Amino acid sequence: MSSMHVRVRAGNEHYALPVGGVREIAKLGEITPVPGAPAVVLGVWNLRGDVMAVLDLATLLGLGGTEPGRIVVVEEGDLHGGLAVESVLDVGAMPEPLEPTDSEFLLGAVLVERVPVGVIDLGAVLGAVSTGADQ
Repeated sequence: MSSMHVRVRAGNEHYALPVGGVREIAKLGEITPVPGAPAVVLGVWNLRGDVMAVLDLATLLGLGGTEPGRIVVVEEGDLHGGLAVESVLDVGAMPEPLEPTDSEFLLGAVLVERVPVGVIDLGAVLGAVSTGADQ
């Protein structure tokens, strides 16, 4: 796994996404709600003809809804989607996650400049929504 990560803020906490799984970062555009979708799914979004689900990362992680400002388009294997986050903080190297977490969506946690950062498991995040898990 690459040590390069995109660090984001969701639910006023910091999280890191492996840069190899990030296709792009976009401004929050018009998202079309999907009736009956789990609460974590904000809706679907059209990115240059590619329609994808947009997930509220803070809601998925149990932090409550936030006011997203960016969408991070991510992919893992055949799965892809958008993660709505408050902001993108930076891109940079991070140590391997050493601290365990209770979340099935995190690989672990690290300290970056004395701030705890949860390392997102993209496969678990995208897989949970594709199998219909409601968080």
